[in-house]
Amino acid sequence: MDSPSSTQLATIQPPLLLPYLQTIYLYGLKEMSHVWKCNWNTFLIRHHPPLQFPFQNLTHIYLDSCHNIKYLLSPLMAKYLSNLKSVKIKRCDGMEEVISRRDVENTISASSYQDTTFFPHFDTLKLTSLPSLKSVDDEFQSAQVIGACWSLCQYPRKISIDTCDALSSLIPWYAVRQMKRLQKLKIRYCKMMMEVFESESSSKNVEGGARVVGGPPLKNVTIVGVPQLSNLKKVHINRCDLLPYIFTFSTLESLKQLKELEVIYCKAIQVIVKEEKETSSKVVVFPRLETLELKYLPKLKGFFLGMNEFRWPSLDHVLINHCSQLMMFTSGQSTTPKLKYIKTSFGKYSPECGLNFREAIDQVDFLLLYYATSTKV
Repeated sequence: MDSPSSTQLATIQPPLLLPYLQTIYLYGLKEMSHVWKCNWNTFLIRHHPPLQFPFQNLTHIYLDSCHNIKYLLSPLMAKYLSNLKSVKIKRCDGMEEVISRRDVENTISASSYQDTTFFPHFDTLKLTSLPSLKSVDDEFQSAQVIGACWSLCQYPRKISIDTCDALSSLIPWYAVRQMKRLQKLKIRYCKMMMEVFESESSSKNVEGGARVVGGPPLKNVTIVGVPQLSNLKKVHINRCDLLPYIFTFSTLESLKQLKELEVIYCKAIQVIVKEEKETSSKVVVFPRLETLELKYLPKLKGFFLGMNEFRWPSLDHVLINHCSQLMMFTSGQSTTPKLKYIKTSFGKYSPECGLNFREAIDQVDFLLLYYATSTKV
């Protein structure tokens, strides 16, 4: 799209392009470099009244095997795609970000970012086989304006990430506190994944409570409060070999809806929940967690190694398979009134003392279990 000149913008409202278009599907366009390309500052900002966006009824975007496209959207387009429901990108070898500001002019009107509630109907974000994907959105550029810290990840109900080997973290630090819509999270075959929910402690630059990876600190931007995952119901993590943990302790308070947690084939995981510097004596309650499966985690030492008490009132299915270093589940007391047995690769065990294996299973059984899980092909 070529945007009109400043003179034309003052007097002309261009006709809408494809006003009824709902779905864009691009496949095998190996030479295409952009889905949209124009001077966005001119097209969306530097005119009064604002233009009506040509693709206002767009609901679904599919990209497949478009290897020369490095990103999908500009952050300036976000408020114009209010009907967007799904973004699915597959086998695009050059894709580095879903949202990027690289082709937008550096000077941006702060007024264009005042409302950071975007994508009200967004349901599904699915990214598959994107070997160059480094982040879902360029967090420094997207968060550059005061009060404009937002990420595409905080809007969908379902996120699926599969075979994105360059992606080291998924949910940016500033978005974790605004994830109230997410219900299902699935991550598979992400070899470089170090964090699912990025923490501020992994920052390189910090100023005023906000940080930026690989860039100068953000001024006057402060994100406060605890992580909000209050609608998250299902978490499935598979074959993320560098991932050391899934949640931090401060995240647990918001996991009131979590029903299923599955972590399998992750070689580096030592705990499911990581302790934090600021300790707390709070009792941790998973009111709706029903299913917990931990399989093929050779370095797993425990679910949580702090001394907090855990309560699992709805838990009735626990499968622990080929976790040869697991000797306890939680250091503190763990209560599971509905759980009849713990299923392992060596058999079923009655959780007479909750989930603490050290108390429920004697050492002889553990030596046999260790032998079975460490030698079975």
